[in-house]
This record gives sequence, C-alpha cells and structure tokens, in this order.
Amino acid sequence: MTNEEKIGVVFTPKEWAQFAIERFGIFERWIHGATIFDPTMGSGDLLLALLDLGVERGYSIESLPANKLFGNELSESNYKDAINRFQTEFNLDLGANFTNQDLLQLSSQKFDIILGNPPWVNFNDLPELYKHEIKDRFHEFDLIGNNKSLLLGGSRIDLAALIIQRSMKDFLSEGGDAYLFMPLSLLLNDGAHTTFRNFQVMGIQYSLVSVHDFGEEKIFKNVATRYGLVHFQRDDTTNYPIEYFRMENKQWQKYQAKPLLNANDPLSIYKFGKPAPLDGFKPIVLPKKSAPRQGINTCGANSIFFFDEFESINSQSCIVNGQDELPKEFVHPLLVSSNFSETTMSPQKWVLLPYSNSGKPLLEDEIAKHPLLQNYLLKHKTKLRARKGTMIRSWIERGIWWSLLGVGPYNFAPYKVVWEAYGKKTFRPKLVLGHWQVNQSLQCYVPTDLKKEATLIHKALRDPGIEEYLLSMKMEGTMNWAQPGKIKKLIQFEE
Repeated sequence: MTNEEKIGVVFTPKEWAQFAIERFGIFERWIHGATIFDPTMGSGDLLLALLDLGVERGYSIESLPANKLFGNELSESNYKDAINRFQTEFNLDLGANFTNQDLLQLSSQKFDIILGNPPWVNFNDLPELYKHEIKDRFHEFDLIGNNKSLLLGGSRIDLAALIIQRSMKDFLSEGGDAYLFMPLSLLLNDGAHTTFRNFQVMGIQYSLVSVHDFGEEKIFKNVATRYGLVHFQRDDTTNYPIEYFRMENKQWQKYQAKPLLNANDPLSIYKFGKPAPLDGFKPIVLPKKSAPRQGINTCGANSIFFFDEFESINSQSCIVNGQDELPKEFVHPLLVSSNFSETTMSPQKWVLLPYSNSGKPLLEDEIAKHPLLQNYLLKHKTKLRARKGTMIRSWIERGIWWSLLGVGPYNFAPYKVVWEAYGKKTFRPKLVLGHWQVNQSLQCYVPTDLKKEATLIHKALRDPGIEEYLLSMKMEGTMNWAQPGKIKKLIQFEE
C-alpha cells in the first residue's frame, strides 16, 4: 500500500464536525487539557473545526491548546494538505503532531478522545494487494473467526470496523471516549458485522453509548449508505437500551435501541419509554428442513430461465415466450409482487428448473431423455457457462452448467409460506401451494410438507409483533427489509 492511496475517503462538512464537538462537550474537555486524536484525518476537517469553533467563541488562536490536537492520515497528499491548512488558516505548525501512515502500522499512543471519520469501504472493494496485506488483521482484531470466513462469508465487512477496533485498543486511553462518523451498517445490518457488535478487542471491552442517525439528511455527498455519529466508551459495557437519535424532517427525534433476540444482533429502534418489540414473543418451533429460504438465483441468466409468456400445447409440453417448446414438468409459476394481493393467484411469470423433485440438478443423461429441454439448454450453453461467481462456477466446473442457486428439495415442498422481503414496509406472509417458486431476494419463504403445519406457520408469522420487530430496524423500503436471517431468529428448530 502506497501513501498515495485514498481508500473510502469521505470528508466531514464543517457544520457537522462542529455539531459533534458541541453535542458531546468535546470543546470544553479540550480547553481543559484533553488530548484529541483523529486516526484517519483526511485534510484535517474535524481538528480544524475545533479551532474554528474556538475563534467563533472569541478565543485567540494563541489561547487555544492546539498542541493537544493529533492526527494520522494514509494519503500523503491529504496529509500535506492538512498541515498546509493549519499553517495558512491559523499560522500553526502542527507537523510534529501529525503522522502519514497506515493506522494499522502506526505505533500505539494513547489519547483522551478519538474524534474521527474512518474509511467507508468494505473488504471486497479494497485493492487486491491491500486486501492481501490486511486480511490477517481482521482475525487479529477479533472481527472474524478465521481468514476463510472473511474470504467466503464476510467479504462485506467494512474497513471502518477494523479501524475502530485498532483505535479502541491502541489509541484510546482507559475510560476514554470515541466519537465517530461511520456507516450504520456496522450496527444495523445482519451478517458481516455480527462479531463487531461484541464491542471487544483483545480482551478490552468498550460500550456503545449513543447513536445519532442522520436518516434521510444528506450530510455526505454521493454517499448512498446509511450513516451516523456514534459514541463509544472504552473499558465499559453497553447498558441497553441506548439513546438513539434519528433525524426526521430536519429535527432530532429521540428513540431507544437494543438488540432484541441475541446479544450481537442488529439494533432494533423503538419509541423512547415504550416496551421493546417482541416482548413476550414465543419462538416459532419448526423442523430444520423448514428453515427460511431466499428464492431462485439465476446468476445473471434471468432471460434464459424466466419467462413472461406460457402457452400450454398438451399435457406434456408448452411454449414459452412465444417461441421455445419445453417439457411442462420443468416449468413452474414464479411469484411476482402482484400475486401477494390476489385472492385467486394467476401466474404472470414462469421459471425453468432443470431439476428432479429431490432438488438435485438433472444429470446429462437425464436431460438427454427430454430432447426439448436438452435442445433449449444447448442453445444457451455458451452464456450459461460464462456466468461468474464463486458458487455458480463450482457447479459449472463440475460440468453442470445448467444449474442455478437457491434450488433444493425445499423448492418442491407441497406448501410454502412466502413474503415479500425486498423494498417493503409491511410484512404480509401468504400461504401458497409448493409448485409456485420464489424470485431471488425479492421474496422469501418457509417450506413445509403438511397443510396443517403450513397453516400454523402462516398464522404464527402474521403475529403483528413480527412486523413491529422488522420496522424497529428501520430497514423498510430497502433490500434488507425481511430477508431470511431476520426471520430465522424468530424460530426455534427442533432437534
């Protein structure tokens, strides 16, 4: 990694830097001798905001404790820009207080306060050389179990998590406070950041004290992810529920937040002074084969496997999209959004599944017994073999280039309880017969063999507390609204 790399750089506007300083009394603590360190200072915006605020309050530059300000920056050009700005704007030479290194390589030094804006980029999007250099550090700083989990299952973990862990352990004094502008995915999303939410690193605990969620307010230009200002305190444990402030219609609304089901679950956010969602909720008991599932993933081949038109020719075959003849037994109705509001469901899309009812892809000799299917797949062989992605490539390299992801025996269960999992604000599960198939991450489902069991599952999932639980994570309208991981936490699987 060169010192000219700019990784996940998001500069902090002056007004919001000063908001953080005033909200948490950082200025007063600094005036009374507290040292302040920005571990990824960019061009120095956060530290300069302290001086700007001091001048606005009538202090002379000479009376402000500028020697208590410290910073580090990876990019050499940003580092030089920071030094130049202190010199030109305030006639201060703070070069001795600033370092130009990768924070992961910087020698430890303790400060009373950390005020920062760590890089916003996930591991998967880092330069390849840098990924190789730092992958062991995620394990070292208690963010993953091993390197394999990072590469295969946790590649969406954010570099900010690693910077925070290093900062808390090696740069924050005992009992010190950290105030960080950061992606809220670290606190609100399932998956890669679950381990981060243990809030400990190498035997050192720290607490999550409060969150200021900027909501729809556009604080940082060209940033689509959710972000906020988060207060951590070293050598303390989190006392849930925490105070959670959310910007709504330009005003801060006070909520409270805590993980509802497991200690390191994403935060659920609910009205201040009110009971948490799911209070008194009893887990839904299911067999393991009825675990919540995502739908079928064609890995970029929707035009080959999904059809907008279906015409029955006879009991054995059909015409799809007005041109291709296929065996009926492999063509199934595919759920679309409008089906969820229909009393009598009418197919509008269909999907080709070259699979047996056991959920296994047909082998080459089995496909050869169905010439219509064989001819159709061979026509698209080049495109199907060219699909990318680790999991689909493993099937292609085994010679089963017509396979899909998200297909197994559960697809052919007699009953499914399905719901829309993407972009919704309501949770309305629907009971359907098993020949209906579910579309990628747009919908999810619980498969089951018995109608009685399906009816009980459907009733249990329509508990109003579940929708309240989903709404408490403030993910309505996003791709993370009601994916399987969230619903799975409500289920107790039979041994």
